[in-house]
Amino acid sequence: MTEEKKIDRFYVDKRDVEKFNRLKERDSPFAGSQNKDVFLAAMVVGFHEKSKIDLKNKEGYVREEYLTPRELAVIKAIAVADEGNLEILLDKQKVFSIAEQYATGGIEILKTKALSGEYGSYAKKLESELLRAHEKAIEKQPKKVQIPEEIKNLSVTDLVNIGESDKIEFKSSLTWDFKSKQQNKKLMGMIVARAISCFMNSEGGIVLIGIDDDKTVLGLDNDLTQLQGGTDEFELHLTNLINKYLGKPFRQFVNIRFEKVNKKVIAVVEVKKAPRQVYFKYEDKIEFYIREGNSCQPLNVSDSVEYIKDHWSN
Repeated sequence: MTEEKKIDRFYVDKRDVEKFNRLKERDSPFAGSQNKDVFLAAMVVGFHEKSKIDLKNKEGYVREEYLTPRELAVIKAIAVADEGNLEILLDKQKVFSIAEQYATGGIEILKTKALSGEYGSYAKKLESELLRAHEKAIEKQPKKVQIPEEIKNLSVTDLVNIGESDKIEFKSSLTWDFKSKQQNKKLMGMIVARAISCFMNSEGGIVLIGIDDDKTVLGLDNDLTQLQGGTDEFELHLTNLINKYLGKPFRQFVNIRFEKVNKKVIAVVEVKKAPRQVYFKYEDKIEFYIREGNSCQPLNVSDSVEYIKDHWSN
């Protein structure tokens, strides 16, 4: 069993178990609730009140499998707000730990408010507090950015007719080198990943894979043959390239779909502008690229610093 699989539950401090369970009794607004309901409420109250306490003696209280996607989303939103970046989502143990610390910090506050009658119907009051805390966490996450409107809804044929520009890039293949007429997954994959980073660091755009520089529709037959898994394997391979060269948090800013042109399959890679700078990392090098006109251009360190200041004020 891997370490990842072992992270399957949320803990509370043993000294607080009685407080959590007390809130499920008949005279509490949480009467009849599950462990997860009290844990989540304590976590959000702790976050709302900026009360975060380390656990000394852990005891399992809520299994991850019992949480809904929405509930897990709130936990992740709080982790992102607490850390101030998306990389935290790559560390599941840390995400869970943050939730546990806020629940520990919030349980006494929650118990006092819920049982004192200070706010009348605390169930109603809590609902608004949950919403405020959730919205506050969401506000600190990167705003959803869009593909430039002028090209967003165009067909592949229209995009090809327009030609390469500051928003459109053509790539012949993801794995197959047409010049040497052989497979070259590493080189071709790096080229595509670099193009994606350029759009992320600029204003977004679309990479068409299966089209060469002179607008010839090549299709993905060679790629699909080499990958031996159809378009699903193609998308997985591209995902792995983004994760490897750019970083897993940036995969969410890429949408991949497939269209047919002249009976040939083309990959349409829609790239959104990233909420912060994206570095292209390979071997022992780290580079920064932007889109200038119809090409991808590297910036040196000093130019990168100025560009980042101008484009991401935060």
